[in-house]
Amino acid sequence: MKDNIDSKSICNRKFIIELRFDHKVTLSDKKGAIIENIKASKIFVPLHWEIGVANAIIWDGENKENARDIVMIELNRLCYISSKIDSVDCFYSNFLKIYDCVERELCSFNIRRIGCRIQGTYKTKSTEFDTILDKMKKGFPSQFYLQDFPATDLLFQLNYKNGMYSVGPVKYDKDAFTAQNFAEPYRIKHVGVAIDTDNYLTNEKEPINDKSLIKDTYILSLSVEKQLFENLKDL
Repeated sequence: MKDNIDSKSICNRKFIIELRFDHKVTLSDKKGAIIENIKASKIFVPLHWEIGVANAIIWDGENKENARDIVMIELNRLCYISSKIDSVDCFYSNFLKIYDCVERELCSFNIRRIGCRIQGTYKTKSTEFDTILDKMKKGFPSQFYLQDFPATDLLFQLNYKNGMYSVGPVKYDKDAFTAQNFAEPYRIKHVGVAIDTDNYLTNEKEPINDKSLIKDTYILSLSVEKQLFENLKDL
C-alpha cells in the first residue's frame, strides 16, 4: 500500500481497526500468554499492560491516557488504536502482528464485524479559520438558509452504506475535535480541516472471516480519507 496523503499535509492522525467476533471464553485463561506474545513481537516499546476479569489492555509509554498505541482485547472484541502513524503499511503490519499473537492463543474467530476508523486534522491552502469556514458554508445550497444563522463553526456528517464521514474546520486553539482525539503531549495546533471516517463490514449476508477483508475495509477507509482531503485541501 502506498501512503495516500503527503505527510506534510497531515498534522494529527489516528487509525483504529476493530474486530467483533463470537465470544471466546478461552480469553480468560489466555490473557497472559497473549500479552507475552505481543511483548515478544516488539511491536512497540516500552510496553505496559493491565488485566481484568475478561479483558486485557496493552499500551506504549508510561501514561495510558497519553498512549499513542493501545490494544484492547475482550471476550468478543479486538481493537488496535494508533496515533503514531509512520506509514499506512506500518500500521497495518503492526495490526497483523497483533492479530496473529491473539489468534495463536484463541485460534480461529467467527468475525461478525470489521470496522476501520480514521480521524485526522490536515493543512489547507488558507491558514485563517474564518476563511475556511466561509468557503465551507459556500459549498452548501441556499436551501440550508445559512444566511439566517451566523455560523461560528461547522460540522457536516454524512452516512452511506457501510460507513460515515464527518468534516469541519479546525481552530488553532481550543478545538473540540482535536482536544478530544489527540492527547496534549503530541497534539499539533493548527488551522485547517478535520476528517473523521468510519467504514465497516458485517457478516449479515455472508461470512467475513477471511483476513483479506480486514485489509479491504482498511483500504476503503484510506480511500475515503484521501478523497475528502483532496476536496478540502484548497479551502
